[in-house]
Amino acid sequence: MKILLGSSSPRRLDILSMFFQDITVIKPHIDESIIHGESPTGHVTRLALQKSMSIDNLHKYNKEKALLITSDSTVTIQNEILGKPTGHDDAIRMLTRLSGRTHRVITGITLAFTHMGDIHRITGSEATAVTFKPLDNSEIEKYLSLIHYRDKAGSYAIQDHGNIIIREIEGSYSNVIGFPLRLFWKMTLEAGILELI
Repeated sequence: MKILLGSSSPRRLDILSMFFQDITVIKPHIDESIIHGESPTGHVTRLALQKSMSIDNLHKYNKEKALLITSDSTVTIQNEILGKPTGHDDAIRMLTRLSGRTHRVITGITLAFTHMGDIHRITGSEATAVTFKPLDNSEIEKYLSLIHYRDKAGSYAIQDHGNIIIREIEGSYSNVIGFPLRLFWKMTLEAGILELI
C-alpha cells in the first residue's frame, strides 16, 4: 500500500516512519483560521478533513492501494484554542496562561484510502490532558530560549525539554507530540485498512 502523509510536520513524519518505510509527503494548503464559535475538537477534525480533501493526488492511486493521512493538533484551555504564537510576547502569554494549570491537546486525524477503485474517508480525534508546573517569568524565558517555539501550538513541545515545564500527562504521549498513534491504529483496524496494508 502506498502511504501518503498530508502534513508539513517533521514530528508526524518521524512518528509514522517508525512503522512505514516509504512515505510520500504532500503539503496541504488550506485556510486554518478558526471559525467563530467552533469547538477545539470541531476545529481540528474540520482541518484534518479539509487537508485530506485538498490533496487530489489520491486519484492517481485508484488502481492500487493507497492511504492518505492528514492531521491537525491544537492546545486548548477553558475552550480557548491556542494556536501557534505570533511572536515572542505571544509565546510568553501562552505559557503564562498554561502555567500551573491543566490543558488539553486535541488532534484530529482523517484517513483517506483507496479500495476497489473507490476513495473512502474517516475522521476521528483524541484528547490528552497536560498539566504544567507553576512557571515564573525567568523559567518561561529560559524554556523559550531552548526550543523553536514559533511552529508549536501553545508555544511548547513535550519532546523538547518538556521536563522543564510539564508536571504530568494523562493520555497519549504521542498525541502531545502531534500524532496520536493509539487513535491511528484504532481507526485503521475499525476501517479494515490493516487488511489492505
